[in-house]
Amino acid sequence: MIGAVEMFMILFIPVFVFLAVFWLWMLIDCLKRPDDQFKTGGNNARLVWVLVIILTGLIGAIIYYFLIKKIDSHEDRIIGIALVISVAMVIFFIASQFVVTTRSTFSIEPYPPGKLPQSVEIPTIMAIQPDTGTIGTKIVITGTGFTARDNNVAFRREPEDAPAASYQVGYINNLVSSDGRTIEFVIPELLGACAYVGGPPIVCPAIGLTFKPGTQTYPVYVVNQNGTSNSVNFTVSRKEETK
Repeated sequence: MIGAVEMFMILFIPVFVFLAVFWLWMLIDCLKRPDDQFKTGGNNARLVWVLVIILTGLIGAIIYYFLIKKIDSHEDRIIGIALVISVAMVIFFIASQFVVTTRSTFSIEPYPPGKLPQSVEIPTIMAIQPDTGTIGTKIVITGTGFTARDNNVAFRREPEDAPAASYQVGYINNLVSSDGRTIEFVIPELLGACAYVGGPPIVCPAIGLTFKPGTQTYPVYVVNQNGTSNSVNFTVSRKEETK
């Protein structure tokens, strides 16, 4: 099977050779042409056309051919047709290379639709507003790496008189983020015991954490299928229960 390089060699190398010979032919013709055969320019016409052909390359040679060299002979008509076809092939080749390059840069998708792998962005909390509240307070977390659904906001509490690194965690589950940068929720009475990050349902205790009366500060973080975020502190104030 003929590859792209072989096809280029077969089709375009002869064209480029023809155009190079044509340019040289026009330059030699201009150097040998008597001054009285130039329509304009007077005694300096030859020098002007030589400079045009040398400085503008193939374009100048084509202009010289059609304005000075071309006559109404059968041979010149054939040369003119070949020249037009050659230039058209070069323009087509350059345009096709531009199209291929553009498509390669912007449109090629080597994976089936919907299967294109995406880089995973670990969730990161940048701010929590407000950073204090009571049951029923609306909270907005801003950051990055939030998924469209199944975000879990975790509150961690270290029990009193507990061993080091022993703590309780409660989750607010199934939070959405339409823009991947904000999560909104309301402080509930009770928090779940498990984080749901997609996949099959799991058996989980109903309650993971309750807010104690008084003012307590909890590290808060986000858990989703991309991972676990950094934590920020949030203070919950809850009235003392009256007997």
